[in-house]
Amino acid sequence: MGCSSMILSWQENKSPGECAESMCYHSEYAGTEESGIRLALAECVEKSISLLATNINDESLYLLFEWCAASSVLSIVVTDSTKKVDSAQVVKCGFTRLEAEDLQYWLGDYFTTCESFMRYSLVAAFHGQTRVESVLL
Repeated sequence: MGCSSMILSWQENKSPGECAESMCYHSEYAGTEESGIRLALAECVEKSISLLATNINDESLYLLFEWCAASSVLSIVVTDSTKKVDSAQVVKCGFTRLEAEDLQYWLGDYFTTCESFMRYSLVAAFHGQTRVESVLL
């Protein structure tokens, strides 16, 4: 699931609303082929990792991947051990067709070889319902 070419176009949103008073980086991926979806996911992960230097603080523990099936949006945020205090920068990407099980599997697969993430002392976690039900990737 390498990321040799960029397939997503990122928009920055600083205004209140979807991402409250934080900076939200948002994109959409309309493709339905597994290979394209996996490339878009890799790009989302790398975008969130590129923000870690400014998102991490002393309380940070998780790089949390949150899947909302109703809106088909993946949100990625750095959060603390209680999963209540989030980073100021959030990455979000909408997908046309994606199942939580596939998403969790592909993200877990990606993190097995993600050297850029291994430089940080964070735990990658995923949930498709509530933060209490998060599982490690």
